[in-house]
Amino acid sequence: MINLRDRIIAGERAAIAKAITLVESSREEDINHSHELISALIKSPGHAIRVGFSGPPGVGKSTFIESFGSHIVNKNFKLGVLAIDPSSNFTGGSILGDKTRMSEISKNENTFIRSTPSRGSLGGIAVGTREAAIILDAAGYDYIFIETVGVGQSEITAANLVDIFTLIVGPGSGDELQGIKKGITEYADIFIVNKNDGDLASQASRTASDYKSALSFYNKDNNELETQVVLVSSIENKGMDEVLNSFNKIVEFNKSNNRFESRRENQLAYWLEEEVRNKILLQLSKENGIPGLIENEVQRIISGETGFYSASKTIIDTFLGKK
Repeated sequence: MINLRDRIIAGERAAIAKAITLVESSREEDINHSHELISALIKSPGHAIRVGFSGPPGVGKSTFIESFGSHIVNKNFKLGVLAIDPSSNFTGGSILGDKTRMSEISKNENTFIRSTPSRGSLGGIAVGTREAAIILDAAGYDYIFIETVGVGQSEITAANLVDIFTLIVGPGSGDELQGIKKGITEYADIFIVNKNDGDLASQASRTASDYKSALSFYNKDNNELETQVVLVSSIENKGMDEVLNSFNKIVEFNKSNNRFESRRENQLAYWLEEEVRNKILLQLSKENGIPGLIENEVQRIISGETGFYSASKTIIDTFLGKK
């Protein structure tokens, strides 16, 4: 893993691809190797800014990412894109269309694009997304974009991966304004209103105004930066400088009052808890007798011999060796 680590730090694209494949693998041998690799790479952090992109289907997330990505790559920044595609819970199949949709930007040597199926993972991200971001950071990329599968309360998981959490919306205030839920709004740093072009331009402008008004009801602390709202057109490449300026504003503000590092520390705590929780659940599923005990307790609940919470306590106590 030491050689692979050095090749990643040197920015070798083949090594980056190999490492991401490794962290996505479910083979026990690969998992052990990936843990060793990520532990080594964390000791050599880069300077990347991680940005999460979410939004309802059809608002043009991939189109915007290609347009904005081209904009910042032309400013000599290195860009990594982790695009998460939805996959079937039954077959595991995925469209993986981002390599096609982002065909132009993928040709630039300063970009690295990886499409990954969600494979049923919650939170709009895929297995290994966090580790892939660590790999790209160590490889010297300036920005890492994470495009999630959609929008919803579960996107809070994705928000715990990034320095800037972005919601992309389209023209039309009705249902979308209804979709501004307090939880996800508190996580969002910036709203991008896309499709500010052609016949939709005036409607997009009104939508941006509506969002600014709606967001004013969620008063933040006086010491916090207000949520940014920016109008863009991915087709006409309008508003790209405004988005980049907003990103810089957010990062500079958070770094000036130690919120940037604090946010990353909180995210580390979140992912450590997730890792512990996942390992416990995995161990629980493998523990001798536990799967059978769960089936037995289900039948006892159905028959009325025990209650739901009593059954869960029985399983936990058995797992912990109390019975």
